[in-house]
Amino acid sequence: MGIKINTPEAYQESIRKLFPLGSYWDKQFEDPESDCSLFCKTKADLIVRLRGRMSDLQNESVIQTAEETLDNWERVLLGKGSIGLDTAQRRAILSASNVVNFNITTIKDIGKMYDVTITKVEFPFHPAFFGYSYFGIDPIASLAAFAVLYIFASQPDPNTKDDFEDQLTSRILSNYIVYFVYGGG
Repeated sequence: MGIKINTPEAYQESIRKLFPLGSYWDKQFEDPESDCSLFCKTKADLIVRLRGRMSDLQNESVIQTAEETLDNWERVLLGKGSIGLDTAQRRAILSASNVVNFNITTIKDIGKMYDVTITKVEFPFHPAFFGYSYFGIDPIASLAAFAVLYIFASQPDPNTKDDFEDQLTSRILSNYIVYFVYGGG
């Protein structure tokens, strides 16, 4: 990915073509120290730097290629930074946080990022629903539901346990009550 960047000479030639035609201008460009030649060289160098920075910014707009803005991606998507992790692990966590379909595979993938093996995910109870069922009476509150989720996993590193749990609970719908059971299942 990136923006194509030509040589400074190619940009100088393009800028030169913007000047009027005629012998006066031809003489100006024959002298490499003339104001017109120096102007074209300076502008061409500026365009090369600008297009290079545009390419960098385009790379920063994608999690998989971001370098400078990883802290900002984490702040926006996760609410905090991933201190102590290398760039590849940080990108993997950010990529997982962008997954639209959250399922058991996603839970296991997040576990792998923290060296945690997910052995079982269990929904021991059927969802419970609360609301009014009287006909002709408007309920004060809308219908609400909750569910319990047990995640059985290997014991995580104590330094990353909270991050692992935060990563999962921040991805699960707010109506789930999540319990982590460590040591297998």
